[in-house]
Amino acid sequence: MKYFVVFLAICSLAISYTEADEFGEKAKKIAEECKAQVGASDDDVARMFKYEPSANDKAKCLNACTLKKLGTLDENNKVVDSAVVAYVKQVSGGDAEFEKLSMEIYSECKNTPENSNECEFAEAFRQCVLDGAKSKGVKILPQV
Repeated sequence: MKYFVVFLAICSLAISYTEADEFGEKAKKIAEECKAQVGASDDDVARMFKYEPSANDKAKCLNACTLKKLGTLDENNKVVDSAVVAYVKQVSGGDAEFEKLSMEIYSECKNTPENSNECEFAEAFRQCVLDGAKSKGVKILPQV
């Protein structure tokens, strides 16, 4: 019985990492679509997935476009709670501590001051998440 439980745990982790990988591929595909849409560069996309600050306005708009197409930012520049919760659950791989810390970071960032400029808002929200992850020692997923 104990081996069965270990087997289930391993299967659960494998499935979770597969889901995180699938999400990463989806995010990369969307970022490529957004790159063309907003006129961003390959370097802007690379910086986004290295979790570096945006280097220019087109990179900020790349973030906004990507967040919108992922469903985490709505047309009124509001963060969609249910989409963020689903994302965290998907990439957590069943790691309760990662999920808890990620939700703490989100709670701190979901009240990012409103901005009518979607690109500026997306960058401010993203930077808040990155800063929160760094301060809590959370490795942001996915790494593509």
